[in-house]
Formats: sequence, C-alpha cells, structure tokens
Amino acid sequence: MDLLDKHYIIGIDLGTTNSAVSYVDLTSDGDNSRIKIFRVPQLTGAGEFSRLPVLPSFLYIPGEYDISKEALAIPWKSEDDNFAGAFARDHGAKVPFRLVSSAKSWLCHTRADRRARILPWGAKQEVRKVSPVQATACYLSHIRRAWNSTRGDDAERYLENQLITITVPASFDEVARDLTIEAATMAGLPNVTLLEEPLAAFYSWLIGHEEQWSEYVSPGELILVCDVGGGTTDFTLITLREADGSPRFERIAVGDHLILGGDNIDLALARRVEMRMSRKKKLSLSADRWKSLCHQCRQAKEIILGGRPTSGRSP
Repeated sequence: MDLLDKHYIIGIDLGTTNSAVSYVDLTSDGDNSRIKIFRVPQLTGAGEFSRLPVLPSFLYIPGEYDISKEALAIPWKSEDDNFAGAFARDHGAKVPFRLVSSAKSWLCHTRADRRARILPWGAKQEVRKVSPVQATACYLSHIRRAWNSTRGDDAERYLENQLITITVPASFDEVARDLTIEAATMAGLPNVTLLEEPLAAFYSWLIGHEEQWSEYVSPGELILVCDVGGGTTDFTLITLREADGSPRFERIAVGDHLILGGDNIDLALARRVEMRMSRKKKLSLSADRWKSLCHQCRQAKEIILGGRPTSGRSP
C-alpha cells in the first residue's frame, strides 16, 4: 500500500439504510490529521441541496412528468435523472413503486439475478428498473461525484485517486463481495479494498482503547462482535493469541448471513399499524400502499428514536 502519492485514506460504510464516509488527511498534522466525517452533498427536497453526515441508501427513479429537472439540479454532471439520498428516501415514501431500497440485501440474495433489472421490486412495467449492482453503483457514484465537487479542479484529491476501503458484512459470500467490487468499478472506483464490518467495529474499539485494551482481553479469550444494521445482522468471533510474547488478534468464525435488521422493525411496525387500522375499518392495502406504509413507519421510528419533535400523530 503506497501512501506517498495519496492525500487521503477514505472509508465508505456502504449501508443498507444509510451510507457514510470518513477520511484522514495524510498531508496534515495534529488535529487536522484525525478521522473526520465527510458531510455528503445531496438533494434534501425539490430544489434544495444540503450536506448531511450520511447518504440515505435510497434511489428514486422519476417518471417523465414526476419532478421537474430544475428541482433536481445538482452541482455535477449526471447521466440520468435517477437520484439518491434524503430527497429520494422522503419523496419515494409517497411514490414507493419508483423507489429502490435495501439494494444491499438484494446484492447477497442468492436466488436473484443480481445483475438483472429487478428493482424497484414489483414496480409497474412502465417504470425504468435497475439491478442491485447498478443501484449500489449509483450510491458509490454519488459519493464519488459529491466528494470531487468539493475538491475543485485538484484531480490529485479526487476520490478515485485515494486509498479507499469499503465495508461489507462478514457474512457476504464471495459472489456478493465480487459484485460490490463490480459496483465500485462501475462507479469509477476501480481500486478499493473490502473490510468486514464487524472487524471495522473491532478496530475502532481497539483505537479507542489503545493503551488499556489488555485490561479487557486476555490470551485465549473470545470476543463476540454483534453488528445489527439496517438490513443485516452480523456475528464475528475473534480470539487473542500470543506467540513469542507478541499478541495477535485472529478472526476464527463468522455467523450465517441473516437478513435481519432495521428493515424488519419497519415491517413489524407497519404490520401492527395495519392490524389496528383493520379493526376500525375493513381494508386491504395494495402493494404500493403497503410499501408506503412501511416507509412512513420507518420515518416515524427515526423521528421518535432520534429525539426530534413530531408533528401530528405517530403510528
């Protein structure tokens, strides 16, 4: 790994629900050399553009007369009208058959053709569709273009010219990992390193306990890392071995791939709301209305758990 010609080390947490970017400036010293969060420029409303600490992992595919091009104006060139981020998530909750979500879960779905244009799942025939790989590439492409838009004309500081690590679930099989690399290449990031998410979490813990980690872990003991995310739950077992007086951490086991996470909480909430509504009035939700209800339950959950003030009644 050659650091001499790089300006940054960049980590991308490519999440099911949200994606985040952190970086270290290799050309700075002191406080400026600490890990920082990249606030991702993105559409936050029609004609509204802001920088947020995460990029919601949602892709919206507009119809011909859905949203004006002026309302989707962004500071960089884009090949199509599809857009990712906060506005895609929020607007898509109202038009769910045009919203791609949980692409990461589809990326590891062994029974699906992950290169086929199947998303949004169950969308009408006239809706343009993308594959799970293409959706993933869209998120990474947005991150690349957003980063580069903040670097001016200094190509040496562009994202594709830095040392990049993308995190993936430990339970991703080789096919899912290869498809992640393929998506990164499609997004203009041909040279990336994959890092398992539970290991990234453990490394972070080690950094935070650099001087006293030995007070918590002894040779031979086992460390269980539980990573509950937006769409998956990951388990990794790590042990500490010691040879010739030199300690070494070793990953010894990985749990099965579990499609269990925040998405499932949203589904459970939506099912509960549907049951309560059915008691008052007989109703049968269409697929689109069910998706919309799920997204609204997710929004209510995030508002309540995030401590933000609510308006109206929450489900």
